[in-house]
Amino acid sequence: MTLDNSPQVGSGALGSMFDWAKKLRFQAALRGGYDSDVNSGNGSNAIASTFANLNGGVNYRFGSPRLNINLNLTGGLTRYFKPNITQATQGSLGLGLAVEYRFNPKTVIDFNSSSSYQQNPNPTLAGTANNSGNNGYYYTANSLAAAYQWSDLMTTITTLGQTASYYPGQTNQGFSQPSFTQSFRYLASPTTTAVIDYNAQEYLYQNSQYNSFGQYLALGFDHTFNPKWFWNLRLGAQTQSSKSESLSVVPYLDSNFNWILGQNSSISWVAHIGTEPSGQSNVSYVLTGNTGINYTQGLFTKLKFNAGIFYQLNQYKNAPVPGLVQKDGQYFVEQILENYNQTNIQANIGLSYLLNRIITFSLGYQYTTLQSPTLVYEEYNRGVTYLQVSAGF
Repeated sequence: MTLDNSPQVGSGALGSMFDWAKKLRFQAALRGGYDSDVNSGNGSNAIASTFANLNGGVNYRFGSPRLNINLNLTGGLTRYFKPNITQATQGSLGLGLAVEYRFNPKTVIDFNSSSSYQQNPNPTLAGTANNSGNNGYYYTANSLAAAYQWSDLMTTITTLGQTASYYPGQTNQGFSQPSFTQSFRYLASPTTTAVIDYNAQEYLYQNSQYNSFGQYLALGFDHTFNPKWFWNLRLGAQTQSSKSESLSVVPYLDSNFNWILGQNSSISWVAHIGTEPSGQSNVSYVLTGNTGINYTQGLFTKLKFNAGIFYQLNQYKNAPVPGLVQKDGQYFVEQILENYNQTNIQANIGLSYLLNRIITFSLGYQYTTLQSPTLVYEEYNRGVTYLQVSAGF
C-alpha cells in the first residue's frame, strides 16, 4: 500500500517495488580551504590550519493529498592538516522531519523536528555556548502545531514546542526549553493578516536554582506586498523570572522581511529582541537583540554573488564572573556578580558558478567573532576561506 495516489510505474514486480527510490534527492559537496582558528581559541591559543571537508545529505519527500512527509539526513566530516591539533578530525550529523496532515477541511496538524550534532559554536542557535572550543554538542528543536479555520477570516494555531542542547561531560552548559504558543490570525484584507501571539516557556537547567519561567504577548501582521515581497512583524512585551532574579519585563520584537528584487536578486532581513536561555547553568537567561541581512545578486546567467552579516548582543545580568576581592590587605580571585555584554558577529561573502544543472563551484570567506570585555578569555576571531564543488541530483 502506498501513501500517494500516483500510478505505479516500472516493469514487473521489482519495478514497482523500487519506485520509492525515485523520490530520493541527494546532495554532496567537497570543500577545501584555510581556517585561521580551528579551536575558537583566544589570542595565543588560536591554531590555524588548512582543511578538507566532505559533506552531504539525502532528502525523501512523499505523501498524499492529505498527508505530506519530508525527511532530511545530513552529515559532514572535516580533516585539519596541521600537526598536534587536539581534534584533527571533526564531524557533524543532522536529522530533520516535517509532517503535515489535513485532518479535515478546517484542521491541519504539523509536526517539525530538527536534531543535530555539532562541534563549532553557532550564535544563531538560542541557548548554545558562545565558545565551545570544538567540544561536540547536541541540539534539537521540535514543535507540534494544530491550525483550525473558524471562518473565512479567522484562524487559530496552537503549538507545543521543545528545544534543548546537551554538552557531554560538561555540567555548566546545556538547557531544555518547553513552550506553549497560542496564535490568533484575522484576515484584515486579501494581502494582510492581523496576528496576536501569546507564548509561555520555561528555561530548565541541571541546577534548578536557575530555572525560570517567561511569557510574552505580541501583536503584529503578515503582509504580502506582491508574490515576491512579504513582511512578518510582531511587537509586544516579554516577562521572565527565576528563583535568583525578580520579575523582568523587556520589549519583544520579531521581524522577517523577504524581497525578490528581480529575476536574479533577493534580499532578506531578520530581527529579534527578547530573552533567551543563556546556555550556562549559573545564569538563567539573557536579554538578547540580534539582526541579520542577506543579499543575493545574479551577475551573469550562471554566476551569483552572495553576502550576509548577522549581529547578536547578549546582556548578562548578575552573572558570576572571576574577580579580585580584597581580604585582610590581600587580593584573592573569587566569583563575583556582575552585569556584562557579549557580542557575536557572523559574516560571509561568496561567489557561485552553476556549471550545469548538477554541479556548482563556489568560492567564499566566512568570519566569526566573539567580543566580551569582561570575560576576555572567551573572545576569539575566526576566518575561513574555502573553495567548494557541490553536486545535487
